[in-house]
Amino acid sequence: MSYRKQQTLNEWVEMLHAIYGLSQNYARTQYEILAHLSEVTGNFGKYLFKLQQPDKAIEFLPKMFGWAVALLKKVRSDRANYEEIILTKYPGVCSYCTNAPCKCERGKKRLVDPDAVRDAYNRIAPGQDRSLNGFQVLFRKIYEPSWLIKDAAPGSVEALNALQKMHTRLIEEMSEVGEAVRFEHLYPSNFDNELADYTAWLFALSSSLHKTIQPARDVFLIEDLFWPAYPGICTVCMLDICDCRPSPVRELMSKPSLRDLRYTDSLTQASNKALYDRHLAEIESGALPLPIPVSCVRIDIDDFKRFNEAPFDHGVGDEALKHLVNVIRQKTRTRDRLYRVGGDEFVLLCPDLSSQEAEGMMTRVSATLKSKQMLAEGKDGAKPPCVTLSIGIVEAKETAIIGEALKTADSAAARSKADGKDRITVHHRTNPA
Repeated sequence: MSYRKQQTLNEWVEMLHAIYGLSQNYARTQYEILAHLSEVTGNFGKYLFKLQQPDKAIEFLPKMFGWAVALLKKVRSDRANYEEIILTKYPGVCSYCTNAPCKCERGKKRLVDPDAVRDAYNRIAPGQDRSLNGFQVLFRKIYEPSWLIKDAAPGSVEALNALQKMHTRLIEEMSEVGEAVRFEHLYPSNFDNELADYTAWLFALSSSLHKTIQPARDVFLIEDLFWPAYPGICTVCMLDICDCRPSPVRELMSKPSLRDLRYTDSLTQASNKALYDRHLAEIESGALPLPIPVSCVRIDIDDFKRFNEAPFDHGVGDEALKHLVNVIRQKTRTRDRLYRVGGDEFVLLCPDLSSQEAEGMMTRVSATLKSKQMLAEGKDGAKPPCVTLSIGIVEAKETAIIGEALKTADSAAARSKADGKDRITVHHRTNPA
């Protein structure tokens, strides 16, 4: 099926489910999906209010929508009708005062009149524009005056305060969505009600975030915000049915626990040299059993100094390292062990994986690094080069010789560099990456 930016809300739901539901989300429980929704909702606030990076905060808006859709499909399955969920609660008017714009007194809610809400639904819902932008207009028509942001100057204290209040309400609705999931077996209709409220505040934030940007700009259209993140395909593997391996795809937003700090590389969140040395000894002694064969992969970034020299600086070099680790995590398995053993040098141990399979996996890593540029920039907006790798792979058929296999993998990576870089050498066989 071909997807488009201007499709209806329910078509967006089916698109996201087709791309991710049968691959990434099929085995996840509703509580795991709820945890993802909570994570991206909180991280939006972290980047906007704590770190004051509105451009980064914007990236979480489509993720919040995407995980809300995933939760809806998990809870409601084939009965998921996002359009009706919203219009039942917000039928073109405020569900409490049945006016547009809302005339509720601040801080006080009237009792809902079901007959008045049903009448508004019958009058308005059949003609409602059911695109994302159509629902954005609906919420703006009903509630924008109460958001207290329309007349605030871009970047002003008033604008930021209004957005903080919106995000606080969104967090409140997030907690009520969680409660509705927990008690869905007793009060099934309450989930729909709370998801509609969460969506209302998500659209409020999406319609107001332009007020944090200077110079002033027009309201962001929600379709323009969400389509680049979900353009009818997975933007990582570029397939219309996502084939990414389920694994961490970025460094943690939170810090590792204190007990893990001594074994975690603080920049990339990969395991560090201390843990590499410890694991190597434990694997060889049998204290850390791994299923054989174990593919030992040595990874060196080609010409890493390019990222630290003018027009770039060490910040761009750091971003290159983090970008590499994130891509490796996307393309490898959760059981594979990644270590940063030097400045731009990494080791990957892949249990129960042949050298041929490891070569294919690292070919995908190299291809992704070339197609998916990191976001860092140098002076005057200079774009850094693609990260390319010199890779060596050795298949160890016994864990007792893992140390020797890793030394051979190191020599194979050196052979890749000597043969022109951006290459994979499997023992004594060399191929372009």
